[in-house]
Amino acid sequence: MSRLINVSDDVYSNLTRLKRARGGSYSEVVRDLLGEGKPKAKTDNWDRLIALLKERGKKFKGKKTRIDHDLILYGASRDRA
Repeated sequence: MSRLINVSDDVYSNLTRLKRARGGSYSEVVRDLLGEGKPKAKTDNWDRLIALLKERGKKFKGKKTRIDHDLILYGASRDRA
């Protein structure tokens, strides 16, 4: 079912921008903005929180490259001889 609503031009342009960025429909954009999208994982106790963090940790592959901040900032590295 669809409904017709009236919004101002600036709201319409913002909704259109979000719709194009997400590649979805106006309904999906409004649903996400209202917070009725995917239900978030509940962490009402420690066991669920630990399980959620372990699941999130499985996807983490670690840093791909090492950033030498001393070399960037000072032009010399403490690690290199």
